Amino acid sequence: MTTTTLFLSSLAANLALAGVAGLAAGYAFLPGRRPVRSEIQLVEALGVPLLAARPLVPHAFSRQLLAHWFHRRPVLAVVSAERGTGCTRVAAQLARELAAMGERTLLIDADFRSPGLHAEFGLPNRGGLTDFLEGRPAMLAHCAENLSVLVAGRSGTDPLDLLSRQRMQALLTQAAQRYRVVLVDTPSSACGPDLQLFAAFGGGALVVTRRSASPKGLKRLRALLDGSKARIVGTVLSST
Repeated sequence: MTTTTLFLSSLAANLALAGVAGLAAGYAFLPGRRPVRSEIQLVEALGVPLLAARPLVPHAFSRQLLAHWFHRRPVLAVVSAERGTGCTRVAAQLARELAAMGERTLLIDADFRSPGLHAEFGLPNRGGLTDFLEGRPAMLAHCAENLSVLVAGRSGTDPLDLLSRQRMQALLTQAAQRYRVVLVDTPSSACGPDLQLFAAFGGGALVVTRRSASPKGLKRLRALLDGSKARIVGTVLSST
């Protein structure tokens, strides 16, 4: 594994010059006041996804994403209604699979509230996205062929303040030009509206949920995505 600052340093220079300081097949049991006991009820809570319900088997879902989403849009937010759904694990799994399929992939940890991608890849949580947004040096970690990871980093600044900075939009724009796939791991909607920036920029989101998710939480997530004008690309039922 090697690291580089080339892409981020180039972007920082450009900013300075510009004057800018599966849905699992079958049934999902989601307890709430009235548990969701079928795919139809899950659709009622989240809406109809772009991809049809399929088992989340290795590579199969990644191929679907390539065929139906990444062929026209490189950025996809990975979102959840509650913490502990396995969102980070799913994002990492998809990134590894897509990179192994020969697609140039960037995986970004935008969960400043509870970052986890650094642990998933055995990386130090420094020199990451927060550092870039605050004007400090940041590094991309090359974790496999075709796979780069940008960890979250650490900051005492409010996450929404960081994400609203113009440098964030500029980073996503340049990443979309350089990579075929840009996956963004986001905090759950229960933690705040952080995910909206990425869902709005990419135009879509991949929802990760679990059997213990509540319909109320899923509807809150859907409201945030609707407010971002983002389409639900697919829904993964996590075993976490």
